[in-house]
Amino acid sequence: MAENNQETMKTISERVARVSTEFERNNSDLKRRYFIWNIEAFNTIVSKVKGFRGSFGTGYPFYALDSRLEGTLPIIQEQIRYNRQLMSEGQKVAPRIWECQSCLRKNYKDMPDLKKICKPCPNISPELKPRKIINRLPDMDMWMVCDSLRLEQAQVELAKLLKEYSMKTSDVDPLESIEDVTKITKMLKEGQLPAIFLPIDCHIIEYSKLKELIERAPDEINEAKKQDKIPYLPIAPRSYRKYWQTDDEAYNFIYDFLSAFTSFNFTPELQQALNESRRRVATENESQELFDTLMKSATDANARRFDTAELEDIFLKKIEEWKEIKEPQEKKKSGISLGE
Repeated sequence: MAENNQETMKTISERVARVSTEFERNNSDLKRRYFIWNIEAFNTIVSKVKGFRGSFGTGYPFYALDSRLEGTLPIIQEQIRYNRQLMSEGQKVAPRIWECQSCLRKNYKDMPDLKKICKPCPNISPELKPRKIINRLPDMDMWMVCDSLRLEQAQVELAKLLKEYSMKTSDVDPLESIEDVTKITKMLKEGQLPAIFLPIDCHIIEYSKLKELIERAPDEINEAKKQDKIPYLPIAPRSYRKYWQTDDEAYNFIYDFLSAFTSFNFTPELQQALNESRRRVATENESQELFDTLMKSATDANARRFDTAELEDIFLKKIEEWKEIKEPQEKKKSGISLGE
């Protein structure tokens, strides 16, 4: 596609859907190693930020690989169905031009973010506004754990480092993100390891808040089971879109905790809290019972993704590993310092 050509609704929906589906269908070990390269790069970057207390990943590929990031990536049919839905939406308004393309090229440097400008825009189909399009692209959810007293400064430092190392969120340049993922998918298909990072969904959470959520998870799951309700612990981090912001809706930490939470370089105290919560959850509940809890706490889209035999098997094996975590000989009751 020439840089100045304007795509139709049909063309942009098909292009993004096809590249996302091609990326999903590639379950090679090269793709797994490419994910690890992205993860290691992010961990190196955030470790440079003052106030760094560890990092973790959620979502894909963390729920699709074992705790050591090993295994064969399953092909998730729900993602392919989701992409076909995008193509169908483009077909409905096929003759129309995707006005966002010229608008983003002309105006995006002055836009505060996609939600504030694009969400109310009347010149495009709601199904094919920029955020709807880029949400179909593969990305990675990575989190930095930060000393509570250094949150504001850490946001400034991390944003600068991400820019310096060319690690971007989809919101920083939506059109470039589409082109990058297209190049990445093509290179992986051809057996080459890309030197371009996937779009990243980057979050910062305070140490004290994360530790509290981790420690509350077992009791929340147990209490929800007694009351026959969905376990829910809201987590509302600072997220890097075009700028740092708190999203409109909180995440359910219970879903992330059960499905994909993968820690890196935690402080000994935080890792111990995570290990103990995992041990309790696994030993105080049946494995299949926990899978049912996972499905209840998931959004509809995430529940459909987990309706994949391989993902259920990976989850159940992970719970068996949690059961092997040894109980600490002496449970420490002291709190954390104010700086954390």
